[in-house]
Amino acid sequence: MKNFWLSVLMVVAVGAVSFAAFYALNDAPEIRRAAREHDAMAWLRVEFKLDETQFAAIKRLHDDYGKVCEQHCNAILRARRQKAPPAEIAALEQVCVGSMTEHFRQVAALMPAGQGERYLAIVLPRVSDYSHQGAPNLQVQP
Repeated sequence: MKNFWLSVLMVVAVGAVSFAAFYALNDAPEIRRAAREHDAMAWLRVEFKLDETQFAAIKRLHDDYGKVCEQHCNAILRARRQKAPPAEIAALEQVCVGSMTEHFRQVAALMPAGQGERYLAIVLPRVSDYSHQGAPNLQVQP
């Protein structure tokens, strides 16, 4: 019985040390902080392992696209408020989706090899059924 409890204690200790090492050595703390602070750019930098040059280029692209995105959102919201015909709203939404898709492809092109494809696999499915009710994000849409 004495060896049993010693063995249990050793297994628990090894498990705790393994968990602590894994936790300390991966990017999870930074990703959790970015999520808690709703900082999409910090998440992007950590999740896709961007170096400073890549991150700066993507941040510039993101900041520039923000103005374009705002114009698209305003046009869609204005059309909805004015009760524009559904075809007109759908056309504005399609312009928005096309623009977002192109922006995401430009971002992916600036990422390290392999990371761009993974990024597109995450963001492109969210564009196709985008609700145009605010800025896109990675949370599940209702």
